[in-house]
Order: sequence, then C-alpha cells, then structure tokens
Amino acid sequence: MPIDKKTVNAVHDDDLLDLLEGLGLKNKFLNSQLTCAFCDETITWQNLHSIFPDSGAIKVCCTKPDCVNQLIALKRLE
Repeated sequence: MPIDKKTVNAVHDDDLLDLLEGLGLKNKFLNSQLTCAFCDETITWQNLHSIFPDSGAIKVCCTKPDCVNQLIALKRLE
C-alpha cells in the first residue's frame, strides 16, 4: 500500500519495514543498499535517523551529528 508522503511524522521501530515498503525502499534497506543522503554511509537499524522528502525523492539520513545538522539546515531552507 503506497504511503502518503506528506502525512507521516513519526514511526515506531515495529512499523519501520511497513513504512519502507510503502515508500518503495524496503528491499534496498534489507539488502544494505540504502545510504545516507549526506555521507553515503549504509543505513542500518542502528544508524537510521530520518526519512525525508527532497526534490520529489525520498531520502534517508544517518545518525552522524554532521549529517543530522545538514538535514536540519536543509529543512530550515524550505
């Protein structure tokens, strides 16, 4: 089932795979092919910080402080 990309603000860990599936990212995540938009680090259960829209695409951010700060700066510009 497709996810409305403008309505999801938070998701519990138990529902993460369903969210990723709805966004078309589940297989990339499970196959270690999903990477941080800012540093290209592979996203895992342990380092996923955020899932966010950017220029019509869905991107992810890892937990590195520099990456989180870049995400904050990006969202302030919108």
